[in-house]
Amino acid sequence: MARHAPPPRTRPDAAVRKGDRKVKSIRKSKSTVATDKRAAAVFRAPARRRRLWDRFGWYDVAVPAPFTSTRQAEALNTALVATHPPLSGPLLGVNVQTGQPETCDPHELYAQRRIGSPNVVILGGVAMGKSTLTKLQYVVRAIALGRQVVVFDRKVQQGKGEYHRAAQVCGGTVLPFSRRGGCTVNILDPRISTTSYQDSEGEDVVGQDELLEMVATQAHGALSSDERAALRAAHRKALREAAAAGRVAVLRDVVDALYEPDESAIPREHLSASGWVTVRDVFEWGRRLAQDLERYLEGDLSGLIDGETQGPDGKPLDLSAPLIVVDTSRLPEESPALSLVMAIMASYLASVWSMTVGQRLIIIEEGYHAARLPSVAAVFRALAKRGRGIGLSVVTVFHHISDVPVDSDMMSMIREAEIIHVFRQDKSTDAEAVINLFNFPAWVRPHLALLDQGVHIAKIGTEPPKLVNGVRTPLEEWITDTDAAMLGQEQGGELFAASAQSDELEDVLDVVDVAPVDPIPATV
Repeated sequence: MARHAPPPRTRPDAAVRKGDRKVKSIRKSKSTVATDKRAAAVFRAPARRRRLWDRFGWYDVAVPAPFTSTRQAEALNTALVATHPPLSGPLLGVNVQTGQPETCDPHELYAQRRIGSPNVVILGGVAMGKSTLTKLQYVVRAIALGRQVVVFDRKVQQGKGEYHRAAQVCGGTVLPFSRRGGCTVNILDPRISTTSYQDSEGEDVVGQDELLEMVATQAHGALSSDERAALRAAHRKALREAAAAGRVAVLRDVVDALYEPDESAIPREHLSASGWVTVRDVFEWGRRLAQDLERYLEGDLSGLIDGETQGPDGKPLDLSAPLIVVDTSRLPEESPALSLVMAIMASYLASVWSMTVGQRLIIIEEGYHAARLPSVAAVFRALAKRGRGIGLSVVTVFHHISDVPVDSDMMSMIREAEIIHVFRQDKSTDAEAVINLFNFPAWVRPHLALLDQGVHIAKIGTEPPKLVNGVRTPLEEWITDTDAAMLGQEQGGELFAASAQSDELEDVLDVVDVAPVDPIPATV
């Protein structure tokens, strides 16, 4: 039986003749199958909507995304926008880059370990907003948190100090210093330590001896060894005789002791016994110094430091007020009394504060005045270094870095501060000095010369600097207004209604449990 041969093998795509028709078998690719499935799905019945997906908007029509740029989309950076900055005191302003509120208070920042030094530096050109920031952030708002503030007010506003309005609102005490009818601060006040020493933390405490030598150096020039010995002996005699008389020693007692030394003024007993040094010699050592110190008793500097510490009314100074304004605006610009009063008052306050617990701030307006006398700058630096021990933050206000000598103690204070506020710096040299001194990043450079009024760069500790736009309430605008003289207006002619001020001040003081002060009277 014959065997039939198997049909020939052909490819699937080969053409096979069957009768008169030609059939072509084609293998469909995967893409073709997928296309067919999608086409079939068009005619399929719609799927049931799921409620959970509907709740989350799964079936909503998508909105086309708009076109934007990197600069416009900065706010989409979740690392900045989604982060809430920690609260650290009253409102400082609004971050220009993120729109978030920025807060700042030296004592709160120190408690949060964000800074190691509570001292503050504020720099900026004229009318850029540095005084406004100082009055609000470190005076009015600080007092609302229970701080005590002392301001060395240098500027004149229609015959009064610039902080007169702040003192009205906060229930402060104004201590005017002038040759006639002003306050007097005693360089030998018993609340100031007789001699300088180092406290338990190793910080220098300025005493009567250092202040007395500072005054003598300003009046006489650099002291020789003999003059220092005569001054120390006169200081001891003045204290001894005043105590025997039951009163407080003053500068006049020191001058009298220089004119009339006794045997106790001779440095060593054997020098007196041998006759090598006599009372006549000690008199010659201090005669010219006594003559120069007469300037503070009878000359152009009298009435400031030559009596017991007292106010204009002859009563002891009231240091219990939440705001103490040391008004030196009536002292001549170039007078050495200006810097001396600042240094002596700072030492006096530090001595008083060392006996009680509290959180305080000292504000040095126009800080370049303190930088003029090296000994005065040294007093303030010693006070700033000692600040942590007495709960003190020192706020120094300058126009430019160039106002301060590079090698001065005041420049050291600026370097050691960890809270920095910099307003517009018009000159490129000043801007470059700020960037180098505070180690600002490169992006700050083009902004320094273009900052608007009220906008500044804030740097806290080692944190990156921020652009901050200050904010004010209507009451705060009134407190910081310094345009009355230029606009021909009376300084007290625009006082708010007493009720409006009281309501707004109570809102400010609601931050902590602080009783509001009496409202400002309708007339001044």
